[in-house]
Amino acid sequence: MKMKYTGIAGIAALLLTACNDTKYELGNLVPDEYHNVLYINNSGTQDLTLYNTGEANTYTISVYKGGSDPSLAASVDLGVYTQEEVDLLYSAIEGVDYRIIPAGSYALDQAHLDFTSEDRYKVVTLSLETELIEAAIEANPEVTYVLPLRLYSENDSINTAKSELFIRMTEVLTPTVGFTGTTASSLSYTYGFASESVDINFGLDTDNSWDIDCRFAADPDYVATYNAANGTSYTLLPEGSYSFEETVALPSGANTTKLTVAINGSGLKHGEYLLPIRLTGVSFFDVSENVIYPLVIRVVGVQFARTGWTIEANTEERTGEGAGNGVATCLLDGNLSTFWHSQWQGGSVPLPHELIVDVKKEVTFTNIGLAQRQHGSYRDVRNGELFVSSDKTNWTSVGTFKAEQILETQIFSVTPTKGRYFKIRITSSNRDANSALAEVYAYGIE
Repeated sequence: MKMKYTGIAGIAALLLTACNDTKYELGNLVPDEYHNVLYINNSGTQDLTLYNTGEANTYTISVYKGGSDPSLAASVDLGVYTQEEVDLLYSAIEGVDYRIIPAGSYALDQAHLDFTSEDRYKVVTLSLETELIEAAIEANPEVTYVLPLRLYSENDSINTAKSELFIRMTEVLTPTVGFTGTTASSLSYTYGFASESVDINFGLDTDNSWDIDCRFAADPDYVATYNAANGTSYTLLPEGSYSFEETVALPSGANTTKLTVAINGSGLKHGEYLLPIRLTGVSFFDVSENVIYPLVIRVVGVQFARTGWTIEANTEERTGEGAGNGVATCLLDGNLSTFWHSQWQGGSVPLPHELIVDVKKEVTFTNIGLAQRQHGSYRDVRNGELFVSSDKTNWTSVGTFKAEQILETQIFSVTPTKGRYFKIRITSSNRDANSALAEVYAYGIE
């Protein structure tokens, strides 16, 4: 069989800069073999993961017609290299034992392509019988199975740089259903809230052609496991304060959908709660490793108005941060652009750094809020302790905190305690002995 190939179309090197009235036209300057050039658009080596769904996996191949005159008709064939050719062209060069997937495990919906003058490309669908390929891989795990495709034509030119598609079968997986994310994100609600709803996404890890029933249940025993692994002290969200459908359908054509959890806050006290939701089973395929979603609910008190509050610190930078900045009163001014900073001019004050806030009346504290310094990359505060007092002499420890290096206000729960003063003791920093904050807040019941 005669095959016509052409290398890089160096046609641009021809002298096409002649005057407009030249007797030569473009067609006379371009050799015949460059008028029509065919190629595989997604050519080269492609790794393919197959999913064992009980149905054939499909893969699309785009064959394009180009060249100096793509309006010409053309014909081309898409074939498979022999094992001997694979051994010579790939295995010997790469030092990998490549084997062609078993006969009967693949099929092309069309191997011969005829292009009309209007056709610019054609799509070939490759069907792969996953079970046969999986059986071959399991029987010969040291072998890399491939499907080596090539373009050839008796009458038209082929771009040799894009004439081959070498598909490597990397692995065969059974599809799984699971939550799309399993990192707990805390949702904060004000004490006494009536009801809220939370949407939790889950889905299939491949294209979905099935109606899949997914079953869910709360997993109370997971609370202790989660707390031990993450150093938290969440309590189980009480029964009666939440509800969700036990079975939710993932419809055909949708890779993801949502489980809606309704939260009833009328009977919830202040605190931090965990509702572990487990995906207990699916009607098709397997459940993924993302089988539990840890839904964290934080019930905080009302944010207190800070009118008339005063603050003092055991260290502050009175001059180095510019007029009106660096001092403790910046933490109550309602301006996130200003900040308090521990002293650094003339020497630093060692940790711990303490801030004492007088709210001017007895309240019950349930949460303390901190906002890190907002500009630059300075997010200094890392760890600390929280205290409450009625007389600024006798202090009750109400909790600890671990601050993230983020701009958003971070709200930390404390043991509900009555008092007039609260104290923030910063015990560790992300930047030596430096501490800085933009604002502080308090929450609770008056």
